[in-house]
Amino acid sequence: MTRFSGVRGDSPGSSGPAGPRGPRRDGADGTGGAADTGGGGINGGSGGPGGRGGPGDAGGPRDAGLAELDRVVGELVERPGVSGARARQLRWVAGEIRRASGHREFPAGAGASLAALLDSPAVTAYLALARRGELRTRVVPDPARVSDASMRVRADCLELVAGAAGLPPPPAQRPVAPDPRPVVPSRQRSLLRRHLADQAGHRDADAGRVRLLALVGVVLDTGARAGELCALRVDDLADDLTTVRIVRRPQARSVSPPVTEVLPLSAPSRAALRHWLPAREELVAGLQGAKTALWVSVRSNHAGVLDEDGRASRRPAGMPLMPRGLARAYTRAVVRLNAEMAGRAGWEPLPYRLEQLRRAVLQDPRTSPP
Repeated sequence: MTRFSGVRGDSPGSSGPAGPRGPRRDGADGTGGAADTGGGGINGGSGGPGGRGGPGDAGGPRDAGLAELDRVVGELVERPGVSGARARQLRWVAGEIRRASGHREFPAGAGASLAALLDSPAVTAYLALARRGELRTRVVPDPARVSDASMRVRADCLELVAGAAGLPPPPAQRPVAPDPRPVVPSRQRSLLRRHLADQAGHRDADAGRVRLLALVGVVLDTGARAGELCALRVDDLADDLTTVRIVRRPQARSVSPPVTEVLPLSAPSRAALRHWLPAREELVAGLQGAKTALWVSVRSNHAGVLDEDGRASRRPAGMPLMPRGLARAYTRAVVRLNAEMAGRAGWEPLPYRLEQLRRAVLQDPRTSPP
């Protein structure tokens, strides 16, 4: 394995949830009557008479801390060690703090400095509002349902901002993470490799199955995360498919520089990739622009936005997979694979979460290449 530090494009990832903000203060303090800040980006300042001013405008000494928060987050998300997912989370938390600062429960004057925003009274009020779902900007079926995972993201982002600003860690209670799900045993991974080798040459396999075989092979060889997989380009593969270049972006509460590893690919993985690459070429053939992503969609899917007539717009097949899309595609394909493998000696159903397969490789790499 070749390992060296390096910087490349951020791995795509999921952003944290967002939602309606709480009521703003009205009265003699001059902060009332401002419009909703919307999606909650770091420049999501609100306007209006006596309000916060325009986007990104501190609006006065009372909001100097919010302006400093925007500045620190803006610098932090540009650091090489910050992934795309973490950058979105940082912007999301900054937007929530801005909305919380206008809530009646937020300590008066806490927006005057970043130190005050990250001190116990303000942090406690912010997290309490977030836990109750009062900082959302989107309508959701159960606004009060807030996950422990999102609260951990908030605590992590607050710690990152404080560290970047040279301030003490904020007093944010971080919910305990649940115990990891069971990993895939070594014997089951060996059976999976043999299945990859057996299935790689089947000409009647559809594009989704071909992609799954290649994807699982790469995961078994590298233990790559979903975001790291989505960041792969075709030119990260060696010409003879013997190696793959992975940019590691550790998930941690500190900002770590990305590390590039060049890892060997096993014979079953190489065989699966030799079938996936031509299928991928057909999928991207009719698209405009760059066509570099290794993992792409095999069918059109919902783009998450509406057109002028209110109809859901669709993305064509061949578009780069994002981490959530990749996870969903993996789950769909695993359901089918488990049905096919049922009854084989020693086979146990694969977990529906890619993360369990990845962690098994890192904990017990005995089934790695050749």
